[in-house]
Amino acid sequence: MGIIDQENNERTYTNYMKYEHNITKVGWIILVFLLLEDVFARAVVLNQSIALKVIIKHGLLLCIYIALSIFKVQHARNAAAYSKGKTFELIKSLEIIVIVVFISSMYHSAFFYFVALLPITFISLTKGFRRTIPYILLSFIVQILSQYIVSTWLARSGIGNLIRDVKYLIIISMVQYVLFTLFCYIWSGIYNEYARSEEENNILIDRLGDKYVQLELAKKEIQNHYEKQIETNNQLEEANKKLTASLAEFYTLQQISQAITSIFDMNELLKFVNDVIIGVMGAAHSTIALCYGPQNKLKVQVSSIFDKKDLAIVSDYINCDILKPSTEEGHSMIDNAVNEEDYPFTKGRNIKAMICVPLLAKGRTLGIVLIEHSIKDAFDDENMRLLEVISQQVSIAIENARLYQQMHDLATLDNLTGAYNRLYFNDKLQEEFKKAQEGGHDLSFIILDIDHFKKFNDTYGHLFGDLVLKTLSGFIMKTLRKEDVFARYGGEEFVILMPYTSLEQAKEKAEDLRIGVSQLSITDRVVSASITISIGVSTFPETAGRSQELIRTADDALYEAKRAGRNLVRVAKARNK
Repeated sequence: MGIIDQENNERTYTNYMKYEHNITKVGWIILVFLLLEDVFARAVVLNQSIALKVIIKHGLLLCIYIALSIFKVQHARNAAAYSKGKTFELIKSLEIIVIVVFISSMYHSAFFYFVALLPITFISLTKGFRRTIPYILLSFIVQILSQYIVSTWLARSGIGNLIRDVKYLIIISMVQYVLFTLFCYIWSGIYNEYARSEEENNILIDRLGDKYVQLELAKKEIQNHYEKQIETNNQLEEANKKLTASLAEFYTLQQISQAITSIFDMNELLKFVNDVIIGVMGAAHSTIALCYGPQNKLKVQVSSIFDKKDLAIVSDYINCDILKPSTEEGHSMIDNAVNEEDYPFTKGRNIKAMICVPLLAKGRTLGIVLIEHSIKDAFDDENMRLLEVISQQVSIAIENARLYQQMHDLATLDNLTGAYNRLYFNDKLQEEFKKAQEGGHDLSFIILDIDHFKKFNDTYGHLFGDLVLKTLSGFIMKTLRKEDVFARYGGEEFVILMPYTSLEQAKEKAEDLRIGVSQLSITDRVVSASITISIGVSTFPETAGRSQELIRTADDALYEAKRAGRNLVRVAKARNK
């Protein structure tokens, strides 16, 4: 409670001092005016000459009042709250005494006592009626005493009647102070309402202040929560981007992995991978070049470049020096400000950005993946990282495709001649014969045998015999169509399966082969020799109705050619339908 009372006192004193400074200055002016009025009244009404003593007395009282006012103001700025209140009451009492004495010594004092009551009026407005009563009593007592003293002095001087003047003084003063006290009581009501309103306002302000503090705290909490939400949202967005990229990367690698296990043709596999790279990387062009030969030269294998002229430029300059870090050292390259003078394979193609990643397997470079874009700064390190991951899978695919091709060759090709082996040929015969039956087209079969091959082996040795077989196979494979199947059937015997070929066409082909082989010169730099072949021809459905009958009838025609003197072509007899 003590703290609250002290705060109320401080607030009351502060409110009063807002007006007190102005009241004090007005008081100075009023006293100066009263001094001049008294001098004027004495001179005009009493016809007195200027009384220097009276002026000095009034001037002294004015100076005392001014000094008290200045001291009050200075003390109000520097002293503590409790000290301010006590000193204020003392100084205010002295000021009232000085004013009352000042007015009592005036000629028209009865008319100006209200001036002494004006400061008390403002006290009632700021401190209430109860705090005003002591000041009213003080003013009343000082007025009676001072007026009595003046009346006594006048009576002794023979100017007035003491009893009459005192009665008159008491009546006048009583009326003035009763009215003034009533007036202060009414004004104090204003003070009470003001004080109550001020207190309510202060309580409201305190509550509003608390609410404001709470709102500020809530605002800060909401702001912190909002910032955390933004941070969390940013983290989620970043995580979502990474997840999306990871899913895209996973999907891409899954597609490539599926291709590795299902596509064994090298070109088909690389075309598929190249299309995937363009889709994932958003590149304008993608090119896969593989290394060939003892010098590991790059050769474009697949590319998204459709213009033949542009593709020719890439093929001609793909082995430029600037790509050697990728092909020779296995390093990836990225350039987002491509200058065609530095990259000759980009001439005339408006390429502004590129990434080159090597295809590596078991420590050696299999080739490169080259992606290009027509926009600067189109790629970043994440693009290069993803392309490197894809290239690892592609390298595995290429290695697997090559291993598969080797295994396929081992399983289907004759090691010496490079022709298909008998096992593969038998499977192919059944396949093609079924197609011929279902499609109703001709299927011709040629079997040929080297004349007197045993003599070559006995005379020149098996190495020269092997050279004969390889030379013969190479010559025949060069003359056949893509759809024809050439195989080593056993020893020095070879067979040719020719789809969509009539008996007459097959006979003509066999005759061309016989003549061509007879003109071959086989040499091993020491020995030179020539060979001849005997050939048997059969065709479905003209000379054979089943696959095995096709072989048997062609073989019979071959033996007929041998019995007739060799280096001949014989055709199977037409079958009975």
